[in-house]
Amino acid sequence: MLTKAFYLLIAILFITGTSRNFWPEEPAGKPEIFIVGSIHSMHYNHDYHYSIVDLLEQIRALKPDVVCGEIAPEAFEQATEGYFPPEAAFLAEMAPELHYRFVPVDWRLDYATQSKADSAYPVSVKEKLLPFGSTYFARMNDSASQSIYDAVHSEPNIAIIDSVFEQIIGADPVAEIAHGNWNERNRRIAENGMNAAGGAQRIVFVFGSDHIPQIRRQLQTLGFEPQVPDRLFVPSGKNKVPDAVLTRWKRNLENLKLIRDRKIPVTDDYYQKIINSGRIRELEQAIQKSS
Repeated sequence: MLTKAFYLLIAILFITGTSRNFWPEEPAGKPEIFIVGSIHSMHYNHDYHYSIVDLLEQIRALKPDVVCGEIAPEAFEQATEGYFPPEAAFLAEMAPELHYRFVPVDWRLDYATQSKADSAYPVSVKEKLLPFGSTYFARMNDSASQSIYDAVHSEPNIAIIDSVFEQIIGADPVAEIAHGNWNERNRRIAENGMNAAGGAQRIVFVFGSDHIPQIRRQLQTLGFEPQVPDRLFVPSGKNKVPDAVLTRWKRNLENLKLIRDRKIPVTDDYYQKIINSGRIRELEQAIQKSS
């Protein structure tokens, strides 16, 4: 479910208890960990010079052993896979070609709890969020001519996103839940990723760019030193993906429509998440613009 307040903010900005003893055995040395931010449907806006093909080239240049993607393990390769950002299935499909192992590491709060908090979203939090729009937008505009990748991965802009979630949203319990229990979600993402990585020595987390500061902090808490890498690609302006990816996206799209029409049974939680999201529209756009 898309939480209204922050995604309204993002739209403005870009229109320009679990165990910590997670490692099964002591590795030979600490792995290199990188965090790469995606921009979801905005990969298809040519003005940002950060296409979905560019995202893949960034991953290729990092030469990972493991890519941790924005999809929950229970949905991966299942009928509900299409509920998650299309780039997750894209990176999973490209794993054999780029010789990495893709692992689904996301976690999502249940729809009922998040929806209840969203309906009671504090007006005071919405008001505090508004001033961040112009500041962040100005920084985006400054570097979008090269690639918006540079802007969303710059430390000043990461700090702005961090302050939004830590000092405004995170300071209010209702807002925190309305944003999907943000701190807990990112804690689980980091832990799930390192649990699944095993002895891998080069690990890349690929999540929406607003996750960067929290995933980094959670990995640091676990004793790692994650990096936010500089851009390693020249913007291509291309979005065409391999046929195998299109086939997977089309299958996911069909599954979402069948779930919507109650022709594929899923839990009520996933049903509500799917019908109250824009995932069908986003997948249609991805398929159209990547063909």
